[in-house]
Amino acid sequence: MDFFTLTDIKLKNLSDVYSFIYQHPSCPKQMIANELGISLPTVSQHLNTLLDASLIKTCGRLDSTVGRRAVAYQVEALARIAIGIELLPHRATIVALNLYGKVIAREKISLDFAPTDDYFISLKNTVRNFMNTNHYKEDTVLGIGLGVQGLISPDGKSFTYGEILNSTGLRLDTFANAFRFPCKLIHDAECACYSELWEQRDLSDAIYISLGQHLGGAVLIDGKLQVGATGKSGTFEHMTLVPDGLTCYCGKKGCAECYCSGHALLGSDADDIHQELDNFFEKKAAGDTDCLTRLDHYLSDVAVLINNLHMVLETPVILGGHIASYFTDEDLDLIRKKVAARSTFDSNVTYILSGKCKKDAVAIGAAVPYIQSFTEQFVAHLRQDI
Repeated sequence: MDFFTLTDIKLKNLSDVYSFIYQHPSCPKQMIANELGISLPTVSQHLNTLLDASLIKTCGRLDSTVGRRAVAYQVEALARIAIGIELLPHRATIVALNLYGKVIAREKISLDFAPTDDYFISLKNTVRNFMNTNHYKEDTVLGIGLGVQGLISPDGKSFTYGEILNSTGLRLDTFANAFRFPCKLIHDAECACYSELWEQRDLSDAIYISLGQHLGGAVLIDGKLQVGATGKSGTFEHMTLVPDGLTCYCGKKGCAECYCSGHALLGSDADDIHQELDNFFEKKAAGDTDCLTRLDHYLSDVAVLINNLHMVLETPVILGGHIASYFTDEDLDLIRKKVAARSTFDSNVTYILSGKCKKDAVAIGAAVPYIQSFTEQFVAHLRQDI
C-alpha cells in the first residue's frame, strides 16, 4: 500500500494547479477550483505560492456582466528556458525555448567541429555569450541538448559511433562540467523527431525520416521514441538499399545514406550543403532540367526506402529534415505516386506526411525534452524549486 504525506498531497495539488494553468492560459481561480475539485482557499494558497516563485503571473481581468471581474492567471513562459544546439562540421545553431516550446532566441555561428577539448571549450564560451547577450541566468536554464550526427551513449555523455564527425568515444565532460544544469548529446534525427512530437502532441505511432545533409530516422511507438538496446533503432541510413552499391562512409556498400542523403541529391561532397540546397531548389523551381532529373531519381530512391519501412511498420511516415523543408505539394504527390507504384498491398499512400517543424528542427528538438520534462513532471521540480 502506498502512503502519501500531507506534503505529497500539497505538492500534487500545487502541480495540478500549475498544469491546469499551463493548459488553460488566462483562466480564473473559480475555474481552477471547479475543474480540479479543490476548494477556493486551497487554490488561492497555491496561486500565491506559484506567484511568489514567479512561475505564474496575472494577466488582467475577465469580462463580467455582474460583480467584480475575476483575475486571470497564466504561466510565466520565461520562468524557465531550455537551450538546444545543432552541431555540424562547420557551424552551430543555438536556440532558446520558453516553457511553451517557442523559440525566443536564435543564433548561427561558424565553428569548425573537432573531436577535442578545445572545441568544446570554444562551444562553451559561445553558449556563455549567447546566455549573457539574452540575459539568461543559469538558475532559469533547465538544460542544454546538443544535436549531433552520431550514435550516443544512454547517459547522453559520449559518442558510441561518430564516423561523420570522427568523434567515436568523445565525451561531453569538458562542456558539461562548465554548467550547473544538465547537458547531453542527442542523435540529430531523434532531435528532429522530438520537435515533430512537440508540434503534433497527438502523434502516437510513426516512422520519422530525416532527409538532410545525411539521412537519419526515428521510430515512434505509443508516443515514445524507440532507441533500442544500444541506441541503433531508427538508423535507416545504414539499411542496404542497393546490394553491392555505392560505398557508404561506414565502409559498407549500398546503404540508404548513399542514395537518400543531401550528398546523393546534389552530387556534392561538401561538408555543409545548405547554400547548395538553396541554389538547387531555386533552379528546380525555375525548371532547370538537370535539377528536375536529379530530384526525380532521388525521390525514386526515397520512395523505395519509404515502401520498405512501411512494410515493416504500418504507421504514418513523416518526412522531415533540411531537404524535406524544400518539398512542394507537387514533390510530395510525386513521392506518393512512386511509393504507390511499388506497394504490393495498398495504393492509398496518404500516410506519407510532411513534417510540421520546418526550421531548425534539430536544435529545437535538442531542447524540447527539458521543456517536456518540466511541464509533465512538475511535481519533481517543485521539490527542488519551491
